[in-house]
Amino acid sequence: MSVVAIAGQAIILLGLLITGFGVYTVLRLDSFYARMVVTSKVEAMGFVTVVIGAMVVSGLSAATLKLATILVFELLTVSVSAHAIARSAWVSGYRVRTVIESEASRD
Repeated sequence: MSVVAIAGQAIILLGLLITGFGVYTVLRLDSFYARMVVTSKVEAMGFVTVVIGAMVVSGLSAATLKLATILVFELLTVSVSAHAIARSAWVSGYRVRTVIESEASRD
């Protein structure tokens, strides 16, 4: 096994760890909007890292060009889709309940 293949697999493992940490963080958060931010950022970072690792493993080939194209389109769409979902929640009237509002509603 070459050093390049080991480095590529290490990058892929790093991407999987980032994604796993993001899943854990999303499960720990309770706010919809906080979850949206973490989901979009971690998903982008984890996916980018995994795809770059796959590009390193595959070397210079047609597969690398396909992976680069997928990477560009994913980076263009992840933030736009997260913004669209968050904006539609805001426009439809979804608001995050704060601690102060929760205490005031009990009185």
